[in-house]
Amino acid sequence: MVLDFIYTDQIDPTRGERERHATNEIVLIMMRVYMLAVQFHLKRLETLCMSYLELSINHKNVLDALKNANRLNLQFIKEFCLRYIIKESSYNDIVMSKEFETLDQPLMVEIIRRRQTPQLRSLQEGINIEQGPSLNDDLRDFLHNLGHEFADMKLYLEGEPIPSHKAILAARTSYFEGMLRSFCPPDNKVVISIGEMVPSRQSFDSLLRYIYYGDVEMPPEDSLYLFAAPHFYIFSNNRLQVYCKTNLERNVTVENVLQILEAADRSQAADMKKYALSLIVRYFGKVAQQPRLKQLSRELLLDILSALADDSSDNKMLPDMSCLSINSDN
Repeated sequence: MVLDFIYTDQIDPTRGERERHATNEIVLIMMRVYMLAVQFHLKRLETLCMSYLELSINHKNVLDALKNANRLNLQFIKEFCLRYIIKESSYNDIVMSKEFETLDQPLMVEIIRRRQTPQLRSLQEGINIEQGPSLNDDLRDFLHNLGHEFADMKLYLEGEPIPSHKAILAARTSYFEGMLRSFCPPDNKVVISIGEMVPSRQSFDSLLRYIYYGDVEMPPEDSLYLFAAPHFYIFSNNRLQVYCKTNLERNVTVENVLQILEAADRSQAADMKKYALSLIVRYFGKVAQQPRLKQLSRELLLDILSALADDSSDNKMLPDMSCLSINSDN
């Protein structure tokens, strides 16, 4: 369960069987997980365990929880159980139960003494607990700082090595998973491209941030490079491509619309290509002056001509339809 948390930032001790959440077995498991969280300095997991125990301890399981906390020397949780027992709303029912009679004498004495102390409203009351970094925080720090010494692979971009990690690359993209399974270079050096295009260092850094910790914030010029990346590297979802598309649509200009058209064509994004063509048609007088127009493939030039022809036909039909309407009235 601790490994589940380390890899996913989540825990589910019931494994989907929600009706088991307050059983003695699950409460005991969470106590042991709490002990490991303390041992491994996992502050967020400590907080999750305490919150879970606070919500799970009730009239039926509090005495067993008290016994286990006492046996495991978890004073913090034991204190919560003791104060739960001596609350006005629960004290009489608990001390009159058959389970209470099975308690060791020292615990019975503690309960009687604690009856005179103030009640604890929460496991965290009066304790300043650090929330601790999230999984994204840890992976961000790993990419930019700590991870360099654990790198087991080098990605080369225009001759410059970029330290990286096989496990993360394989877990996040099918492209690297297939490479590492089948034909990983023996020297662990991989030259980076996105299809036939070599991305800029800035845009590839944006791609690594997405791969390592899901960050999609980037300038428009990076979105232009990375628009085709999800199609090439085969991510498990299209979140990056959706963000790049939105980012480009909001920041498209006469100067970059032809590049956006090429990127949309390469990644087979039909809606983005259609959007770029509509803008080219609308501002064709200015777009036609761009040097990049001469570098477009024959197929894309034909697409632009077809879009211009369609627009011209639509514009001609308007006066023709108007005339027909006037003549029919006569």
